[in-house]
Amino acid sequence: MNIGSTLQSMTIKEKVGQMFMLAFAGDQLDAARILMAEHLVGAAYIGDENVPNARAAIDLTNTLQSYARTTRLGIPLLLGADQEGTWSVMTAESAMGPGNMAIGATADPQYAYDMYSVIATETSSVGLNTVLGPACDCNSNPHNSIIGMRSFGEDPELVAAMTGAAVRALHDHGALAALKHFPGHGDTQMDSHRGLPTVDRSRDELFRIDLRPFAAGIDAGAKMVMTAHIIFSALDPERPATLSPIILGDVLRGELGFDGVVVSDSMNMGSMKRNYDPADAAIGAFNAGVDLMMLAEEHYDHDVESYLENQRGLIDAVIQAVEDGSISSARVDEAVERVLRLKREAGFGADPLPERPIVVGQESHRAVEHEVARAAVAVLRDRNDLLPISARAPITLVNTTRRSAYTALTKTRGIGPNQATPAFDVFANALRARCDNLTVIAAEDYAAAALPAEGLIIAVSENYTLPGMDFDGASQAQIIRDLNQRVPERLLVVALRDPYQLAEYPEIDAFVCSFSFRPPAALAAAELLLGEIESRGSTPVSVPGTELKA
Repeated sequence: MNIGSTLQSMTIKEKVGQMFMLAFAGDQLDAARILMAEHLVGAAYIGDENVPNARAAIDLTNTLQSYARTTRLGIPLLLGADQEGTWSVMTAESAMGPGNMAIGATADPQYAYDMYSVIATETSSVGLNTVLGPACDCNSNPHNSIIGMRSFGEDPELVAAMTGAAVRALHDHGALAALKHFPGHGDTQMDSHRGLPTVDRSRDELFRIDLRPFAAGIDAGAKMVMTAHIIFSALDPERPATLSPIILGDVLRGELGFDGVVVSDSMNMGSMKRNYDPADAAIGAFNAGVDLMMLAEEHYDHDVESYLENQRGLIDAVIQAVEDGSISSARVDEAVERVLRLKREAGFGADPLPERPIVVGQESHRAVEHEVARAAVAVLRDRNDLLPISARAPITLVNTTRRSAYTALTKTRGIGPNQATPAFDVFANALRARCDNLTVIAAEDYAAAALPAEGLIIAVSENYTLPGMDFDGASQAQIIRDLNQRVPERLLVVALRDPYQLAEYPEIDAFVCSFSFRPPAALAAAELLLGEIESRGSTPVSVPGTELKA
């Protein structure tokens, strides 16, 4: 593709189409055809609802690229997915690993490289050419409900090292990386899917902490950066990063020297929809320096027909803005040139994928994710020398989470964990397969259950990063505190999650953490308890009110 001549030959409609990454519900291919073939949209956000398995992903990406192939210019599509480890697609089949916080707990960037190599190999093999990750936010706020385990940790140097390794792995194995969420979503308490957060760090703190991993990712060759819908008062007290020419122009382009594609986080999120008119926000974002605008199928927008019409209307509004000068033709050409250059340099094509064996979830990939999870899981406390446990001794396993809480895991419309099997069930099944005398008590039955007079009591807690909602863990701390009052010397808490909950019961004597809710992490935790593996991980985040420091 000759970018100069292609750009010169393009109509306004063709140019504006290249500036959008739009989504569609499930397998509604007619909506996709309208967007790609009729409105010339140049990129698509793909969720688990679109591609529940590898075969569906191959069929879909081939179909979508065929829509692009039949347009006048035949420019291939960017097809992006949140296959970032903690969030995922093809979830039932893919080896997405234990997620970033677990990788951070290994303290070894080689594990980041190995895991993101698997992620890139699997996504690129089915035509998903862009990984919307890694999340390189430094999770310094323990109350951060939306980043949490999606972060490698809180230390900027650790996160920077992991980010650089992840970017190199993605690019070495056929996928584009997109650093997110610039300039950092780690010091927030509000989820930007629900509202518009503000970060009040000083400029010096932002550059020393939050921007450090982005600089490392750019140095590693990242060609895409995703914006955050967050106000950073020290940089621009009036506008969120997505709408800020100061943050995207002066800081990202100027001070960090980034010359790749700036993609917005989804403009369908609550932080945008509840504070700005969609057309005004789109025009403002493009003028601020966004090159590619994403409207993902956020879970709180379930009206499929109006969703499609809104996307078409937004494209038309941007075309009108270009025609009336609200967005300059120079700004459009700059954005489209970057998008076209990205596609050309990445070597993307619109041809059908060649027939080849499906590698998603293959045994060698499972081995990698299992090894990363094993390197991450850690004994953070064992004051009563309860570990390792004996498979022949009586064990009582308590699930502190009510079963009804798990329904949210697959209700985010393709965004988020998409994990049908809870971490507790994976852990419990691993113990059942190994232990001779295991009793399981459900959270619903705990109040009426009688604890045995002897034997180890294992209480399991969980947390999941869900877009726009919180995982219902209300029963967890209550049950664990009660157990600690009744059997403190026999109680072992296993956290299939981040370690932050320890702040709610800092007196607990025995605490094992997997830093993840993914199946390989739950399996690794069971192996650690039984002495099959050693504790090698360390916490990548500090827990207030405890001695645990990153």
